[in-house]
Amino acid sequence: SELVSAQRRAAWADVARRIAHEIKNPLTPIKLSADRIRRKYQDQITSEPEIFQQCTETIMRQVDEIGRMVDEFSKFARMPAPEFDTEDLRAIVEHVGFLQQSGSPDITYDMSLPLAGPSVYCDRAQVAQAITNLMQNAADAIEGRHEAGDLAPGHIRVDMREEGDTIHLSVEDNGRGLPKEKRTRLTEPYVTTRRKGTGLGLAIVKKIMEEHRGRLILEDGTNGGARISLIFPKHDPHAANSLDAAAE
Repeated sequence: SELVSAQRRAAWADVARRIAHEIKNPLTPIKLSADRIRRKYQDQITSEPEIFQQCTETIMRQVDEIGRMVDEFSKFARMPAPEFDTEDLRAIVEHVGFLQQSGSPDITYDMSLPLAGPSVYCDRAQVAQAITNLMQNAADAIEGRHEAGDLAPGHIRVDMREEGDTIHLSVEDNGRGLPKEKRTRLTEPYVTTRRKGTGLGLAIVKKIMEEHRGRLILEDGTNGGARISLIFPKHDPHAANSLDAAAE
């Protein structure tokens, strides 16, 4: 039920808050110490200097990775109530897509968007976060294929269309795909199929979509990957005829 779901999210948010607090504090001194050791002693190491360089860089890189995961915990635990306004969804998608494409130049991004609009009543920052999570998950799924030896070119397609009183935004990739069993559990906190995943990406997206009275749909993609869709109501999501009310 919705009550049980809300109680579980509150409990997981408390766990995330505690994890973020306990882990984040030592990260900065660890990284600064590793960087100082590298700069101070790199010219003095005469025996296997490459290993010294690799080890210090590994420490710094892994600290950054842990920091990124802690940031996800913080976002999940401290997500504020949305502040709604009329926003251009196409502009939000374009901005997020540009940033993601800049960070993943080896992946081809195919953006199929309307020439103008549409407008949605939403919290711009939260919707941008949801779209970012979907695109990042798609890129991670493509990267995950390499563990299985699949080196086909990565491809992400973003599609937006209007259907009646709703707007459908889909992100499809040719990555590893979704599990067949217990697929819906992927939207629960800390459930992930990725080796380095926190299991919070889709949980955050689901929470955002619930706040916007929208829906999150997980499907198989046409090229063996995944197709994740966000369905937004065009109008005020808290109106009586919102998407969730219409579905009852």
